[in-house]
Amino acid sequence: MSENHEQSSRKPELATQPFFYEIHVKTRLSEDKWTSWFDNLMIDANDGETILKGTLPDRSALYGLLNRLRDLAIPLESVNVLDAEAQRMLLARTRRYDLLTHMLLIVIYLMFLGGLIALTTILVSAVHPALAMTLLFAALGGVAYALYLWSGARIWRNVSYLMWPSTFLTFFIYLAVAELVHPALAIAMLLLIGAGGLVYLVYYLRRRSDKVNHVLVDWQKLSRNSEIPGSGRPKEPSNQE
Repeated sequence: MSENHEQSSRKPELATQPFFYEIHVKTRLSEDKWTSWFDNLMIDANDGETILKGTLPDRSALYGLLNRLRDLAIPLESVNVLDAEAQRMLLARTRRYDLLTHMLLIVIYLMFLGGLIALTTILVSAVHPALAMTLLFAALGGVAYALYLWSGARIWRNVSYLMWPSTFLTFFIYLAVAELVHPALAIAMLLLIGAGGLVYLVYYLRRRSDKVNHVLVDWQKLSRNSEIPGSGRPKEPSNQE
């Protein structure tokens, strides 16, 4: 009796979990026009087919969405459902793949680091050490930025951003030590470039702050609109794409 009671008590908990749905329809829908109409699901439109992806609060919401598709005469192809356990398994698998990818990228970067350092030791005998270090930092920054473009991980972009100031610093040291320019001029150029970089950083931080403020304002508007009774279904778009 106790086991049956525990099983019966768990069923409502599982039933109320938000499931992830993939709804395939045999027509092309525009994301801009149809997102609000389909409960803000993500719309992935391909050639002659559209996939609606996202979570719904319960089965009744799914049935209501399917009825909406029927009312709009949109042909339904298939419905795929991922419950909470399947989502956790896929998320754990994705995290393992991401961890393995990041580890391999670190190994690749360390291999580039070792190779470039070996080349730098050879260049030191042919060029000025400061110039060799400049080339080393520039190459390491380029490799880090290439890994960022390839993987999308922001850590590599940050590594490249650390390498660029080191490149400029060692380059101006080379100019001053090699007496290609006056040391005072090299220091002035270095300070001016540093000031320009700080100005850009301030601009970037202010832009990020404005973006966050806009999001907060939008949330406040949505919360006020949700308190207004009588907000009906969104207006049906005029055309399909």
